[in-house]
Amino acid sequence: MTEWTAIGDSFTYLNDHPDETGYRVSRGYLSRIADRIPELRLHNAGINGSTFADWIRQPIPKADLYTVLLGTNDWHAGFPLGDDDDFRNRKEGTILGHLGILLDHIREANPDAKIVAGNPVERADFVYLLDPANNAPGSYVPEHGQKLSDVAAAILRCWEAGGAEAVNCHDLSGFDQERLVRFKRVRQDGGYADLPYPEYIGKPFRPGEDEYPYPPEAAALTYDGLHPTDEGCRVLADLFADRIEKILPRDGACGETR
Repeated sequence: MTEWTAIGDSFTYLNDHPDETGYRVSRGYLSRIADRIPELRLHNAGINGSTFADWIRQPIPKADLYTVLLGTNDWHAGFPLGDDDDFRNRKEGTILGHLGILLDHIREANPDAKIVAGNPVERADFVYLLDPANNAPGSYVPEHGQKLSDVAAAILRCWEAGGAEAVNCHDLSGFDQERLVRFKRVRQDGGYADLPYPEYIGKPFRPGEDEYPYPPEAAALTYDGLHPTDEGCRVLADLFADRIEKILPRDGACGETR
């Protein structure tokens, strides 16, 4: 068996916590990878809401294979992206510096491990299913002056520069604004209207007053504007599994990270 540790945020964490999706997800992207590649033995280390900054002081268990999917919370929290020098110098306080530190920690845990790392996908207006007061606008506008697409591109570039197998989830997953949700239910003119993107932009949501804006029939690639549905998980799983299958030796034992 190939020991596999998955590092990530809620996308990864929720794989083992379907109750926190309101059971709108039946099988997460990690489980779908494991279904396709049965020689993998999964350890899900995902931390809900985590950023690269949270991971630079987390213990990294030894494994043969690591997958990493982080970045959306860094962008939303306003961590400065930094540049290639910050990545090379492992500068704390920047997304790319933190990525470099995490990369070093993974290699300290097992210098011979394979690393398959993705970048964040686009987001619609997020409203947490279990706590609507936890909400955020979509990535169709910059956050703290940064575009999510720019953050995703830089993360991908630095994973590649660091020798990881980089998976371009942002560009290849189809997580486009028009496909994230079918509609957002918004209150207007004394009633509710189901508006697709971009018609819902600028329509306010009032937690505790308005009904939840994403009923089950609104789901597309996400069920709450951010977190992937079964279909979204299938897409992400295929992207990761395609890359993992290319690098796993036939006997399932991982070799030196290139």
